[in-house]
Amino acid sequence: MTTDSWLGILQAEVERQGMRTVAQKLGVSKATVSQVMNGKYKASTRTIQKRVEGVFMASVVDCPILDEIPINICLEHQARKFAATNHVRVALYKACRNGCPHSKICGSK
Repeated sequence: MTTDSWLGILQAEVERQGMRTVAQKLGVSKATVSQVMNGKYKASTRTIQKRVEGVFMASVVDCPILDEIPINICLEHQARKFAATNHVRVALYKACRNGCPHSKICGSK
């Protein structure tokens, strides 16, 4: 997938669904979507790209705990704080921080 393809998909989805709906589906603000689309987003667009690929392009990763999951769901699990609410959540927390090849967390092996 090229960078242009995900950005084109983002723009097409905003035209089709509206910026508010797209932003909600991606879990970001409307301002973030607008800045990315207009080339004015100051931070790296890598995470936004992964969210677009997961939500709108059916991009998946092989999670060591959950098997195949959309890449945006992988990012959501990485962002969660530790909570010993159930064994799966604990396993995900540990996997995301201990060598999972898809982890974007600083300090991950």
